[in-house]
Amino acid sequence: MFNQTIIRVGVRYGVLCGIACFVLVLALYFIDMNPFGDIGRITYLPIPVFIFLAIRYFKLFNEGDLSFGKGFRVGLSVAFYTALCTGMLVFLFILLAGPQVIQNHVAEMKALLDETREEQVKVIGEAFFEQGYKALDSITPSMLAADDFVRRVVVGGVFALVAAVFFRK
Repeated sequence: MFNQTIIRVGVRYGVLCGIACFVLVLALYFIDMNPFGDIGRITYLPIPVFIFLAIRYFKLFNEGDLSFGKGFRVGLSVAFYTALCTGMLVFLFILLAGPQVIQNHVAEMKALLDETREEQVKVIGEAFFEQGYKALDSITPSMLAADDFVRRVVVGGVFALVAAVFFRK
């Protein structure tokens, strides 16, 4: 049920992966790109690498044969701690960098919505489009950090599933 080894491996690889993801966020910011927009998906690249490394480490040094369940739990643990670490660092970064980061993100998202307005209105309707467009003005640092957290957990969960199938007995 509760396996401390899984948690330890998850914390070790998850925090390292979180720091790697955050370094990519900083790199995008310093080359004047929006790390929270479409190009920000680059910051998810370390997640599958660290999940595979963590499951491989767990299999080699802790358990001879790895079941699907244990591999999946290791992968989810890495994904959770990656998302937690990166989310906290992103929140601190936004607070320290100032409101300019959020304003740039909102401006880019509004421009993207303006470009695809007709398609969006056909799919979701005029009322929902306007509601979403207006909601962009109320984005806070905690909302961006929470969004980053959820996305990283989901992406990590998908890769944990793939890695667990790959490494199972």
